Amino acid sequence: MADLDALQAAGIADAHRRAPLIEYLEGLGFTAEEMVEAERRGRLFGLAGDVLQWSGPPAYSLRSAAETLGLPVEDVARAWAALGLTVDGLDEPALSQADVHGLGTWADIRGILGDEAATGLLRVMGASMARLSEAISSTIRAGSPDIQIEQSHDELRTARAYRAAAAFVPRLGEMIDAVHRHHLMTTRRYFEHVVRDGSANVVCGVGFADLSGFTALTQTLTTVELSELLNEFGAATADVVHAAGGRLVKFIGDEVMWVASDPGQLLRVAVGIVGHPRAAEAGLQIRAGLDHGTVLAISGDYFGNPVNRAARLVSAAAPGQILVSETVHALLPEQPTGPPQALSLKGFSEPVTAYPLT
Repeated sequence: MADLDALQAAGIADAHRRAPLIEYLEGLGFTAEEMVEAERRGRLFGLAGDVLQWSGPPAYSLRSAAETLGLPVEDVARAWAALGLTVDGLDEPALSQADVHGLGTWADIRGILGDEAATGLLRVMGASMARLSEAISSTIRAGSPDIQIEQSHDELRTARAYRAAAAFVPRLGEMIDAVHRHHLMTTRRYFEHVVRDGSANVVCGVGFADLSGFTALTQTLTTVELSELLNEFGAATADVVHAAGGRLVKFIGDEVMWVASDPGQLLRVAVGIVGHPRAAEAGLQIRAGLDHGTVLAISGDYFGNPVNRAARLVSAAAPGQILVSETVHALLPEQPTGPPQALSLKGFSEPVTAYPLT
């Protein structure tokens, strides 16, 4: 049985009143020292779930991690920052053994690919994990209000709810690893079709689609309705892109970008998104712009004139319309289109020829 007087003397406020929470934590095996430290961080109610999310006990500082890896501390600090992670100082214990092992993997990759490529990979990884973490957290908060102390107003109830949710973290890690391996295989097959030389350039189709009049919609919809709208658009789009063999690059608010190894796939995605029955049922007006050509593929994104042109074409398209570039039109001569249009697009000094799909 926990010594409540000793815990209160050590820094846990109102220990007797919070006895049910303390007994719950003690039953899970937490020591008095661990509870006092959690209270110091203002996280006594979160201790049961926090430990399931940690990568391990914080046994290393950035400086000691650098010494262990045989690297300059400035390099290790820069790598940690590239992952989107921060610590209070170079000597603050914040990294686990698993963290140091991960940084060792980065160091080995840097030795093969160079600093710029390896650090760029860390930035993509950090941004992707941050977005995934936000998605997981928002989903859990919406489905389990008790996980928020501001909602439950009961430390023990929140501790139990948080513990139950955090128990999925190791399982999600295993799932992420498995899904990552599958995506690596599909990515390899995709690049086999679009790489033309030893550079980072690829030849592919680029498409953008967005919700016409989205800004006006945001003025009339509630937060819940807006969330449902974006979720519906995202789900419908992802289904179509994957079914057609394309690759989903990113969502930017109400806009989606995808690439495809050939113009036929590119067009099938656009037709599927703009005319998707679920979009029609939800009253979504979608438009798209397509181009094809040589682009720079780097850090999970694509850059170049075909990307810029496709992005501008979607802005010029009418609701429910698909505008294709002159290149896509030439690559798909049997595809019916309307007469060519000379469009003045932002960022292009000369009019851009586009064809509306019919």
